[in-house]
Order: sequence, then structure tokens, then C-alpha cells
Amino acid sequence: MRLEYKTVVMTGGFLGRHKEELDRPAFDKQLAALGSEGWDLCWVLMEQALQHEKDGHVLIFKRPG
Repeated sequence: MRLEYKTVVMTGGFLGRHKEELDRPAFDKQLAALGSEGWDLCWVLMEQALQHEKDGHVLIFKRPG
């Protein structure tokens, strides 16, 4: 089976008003949208230093391709 992969970076203040907040209803809505497109969360890389981006947690999704 072939798989496709997608990454989403979750940084401090991801969908929230302040850098330390997480807007859970908005995050749930984004996860539901990805799920309806067939994406399945398969891994989370915590506290990654990202090149040319704000550091954060990397969420890795997969789906049949």
C-alpha cells in the first residue's frame, strides 16, 4: 500500500490568543477537517528546532495514497 504524509507544526500560541495558550475547540476543528480528508495522526515530534520556521511540535499524518 502506498502512503502519503503531511506535517503540521504546533507552536506556542497555536490557534490561541497568547503564546502559551491552545484554543482546543479550534484545534479539534482542524483535526476533524484533516480526518475528513482521510489524514490519520500517526506521530508527534516534540519541541523540534525548525529551519526557517518557528520551533514547535511536529504532527505527522498519513493516509493511503
